[in-house]
Amino acid sequence: MNKHRFLNWTLAGVAALVLSTSYMLDATTPKRAEWNQAKELELIQQAQATEARMERAAAQLCAKLHGNAGYRWTEAGTLVCTDHRGRVAVVAKGGV
Repeated sequence: MNKHRFLNWTLAGVAALVLSTSYMLDATTPKRAEWNQAKELELIQQAQATEARMERAAAQLCAKLHGNAGYRWTEAGTLVCTDHRGRVAVVAKGGV
């Protein structure tokens, strides 16, 4: 067997080996699944922090506009400040 034929068989064997293991690249490994779960959790925490800041700002705005007022959100996302009896005191224009 000459050198070129040996080299061709060797390269063909390596190519076959690489192609036979390529199916492993498609599967989600446990490490990748854990990474994806951690990223999802981080996004959820960021969304909760944003919502908490919005709620705090709404409470401060209603307190500034109408003293010791409560607040609620309408279906449309509009902030409504209420007095201590639950009546609408101020409707803050704008939405979320």
